[in-house]
Amino acid sequence: MTRQTMMCAALALTLATPLFAQERDSEQAPVPKPGVPEGKPNTAAAEPTLPRDSRDVATNVRFELTITDQRSEGPAVTKTVTATVADLGTARIRTSGSVRTPMGFRDVILNVDVAPRLVYVNNVARVRATLTIEYRPVAAESDTERSTTPTINESLSVALEDGKSLLISQTADPSTERKVKVEVKATIIR
Repeated sequence: MTRQTMMCAALALTLATPLFAQERDSEQAPVPKPGVPEGKPNTAAAEPTLPRDSRDVATNVRFELTITDQRSEGPAVTKTVTATVADLGTARIRTSGSVRTPMGFRDVILNVDVAPRLVYVNNVARVRATLTIEYRPVAAESDTERSTTPTINESLSVALEDGKSLLISQTADPSTERKVKVEVKATIIR
């Protein structure tokens, strides 16, 4: 063989070695965890896992996000956003407008992003979700809010039980008595 041919063969073997090692590693049996007898699952500290092949699972998750805006005077204002998202997918909902106030026009915004991932704990499906919420309502007519537009901007990762509501945040306006609660319910749709 010529020197050039041998160099090409050595280079090809060097580049292919990591690929063969990865194949061999994936074919090996899993190593048992210390303290857990073989053949018995550790139910005390069950780790969330994805389904065996999550690409074969055609599952949607319906999210119902409820924002309750309570000010010191008047009834609470409730806004609800609903989105149905595929497992491992994303939803991006944008709602905005302009409202005339005594101080001029103000933008009002309600934006929600959600990315669910189904996990299984002791063979029970749960939803792990990342949520981003931006909420900017019309400012109230009280003197403390005339010159500012209150804004809520949150990004959270939560674990949710199928069909159960969970209070995921409660914030207080730093300059008024206003409180904003955010609840979310995830329902797995098969």
